[in-house]
Formats: sequence, C-alpha cells, structure tokens
Amino acid sequence: MVPLKKISYDWRYVGYAGDGSVTFDLSDQGDATTLVLTHTVRKDFPDDVPQFKRESCLAGWRYFIGERLKGYLEKVVDPP
Repeated sequence: MVPLKKISYDWRYVGYAGDGSVTFDLSDQGDATTLVLTHTVRKDFPDDVPQFKRESCLAGWRYFIGERLKGYLEKVVDPP
C-alpha cells in the first residue's frame, strides 16, 4: 500500500474455490486522477459459475467504477 496512490486487497468467495487480488493505482494528472485497476487470479475460480466469468467481472468493475464510484465522488467532492 502506498498512501493516496496504491491499495491492494486479497479476496475469496466463501464456499467457492479460488483466490484473487485487486490493486488500485492512482496517479495525479493535474486536474484529474487516473485509476488503473489490476485484477490478479492466483488460484482459478470455478468455470461453471456465471458470475466468475471474465465478461461478468468486467461488467461489474465498469458498473462500480463508472457509476457507483463516480456518483459517490461527485457527492463527496461537490456536495449539493
């Protein structure tokens, strides 16, 4: 972890095989911030679970970063 620049989390789903981590790297771009998300699978998750498929994971990250995080930051940075 690098304060205000990088954070990593290890994660698993209870009841399923598999082990992964996600790293968020932030870099200052003047009047904006760039976020790079790296998801690493260290031990494969089950192939027969639709939520573990690549497409599902990509859609989930797009939703959380593009909609939820954006909405949260807009409220925190520029409250009504």
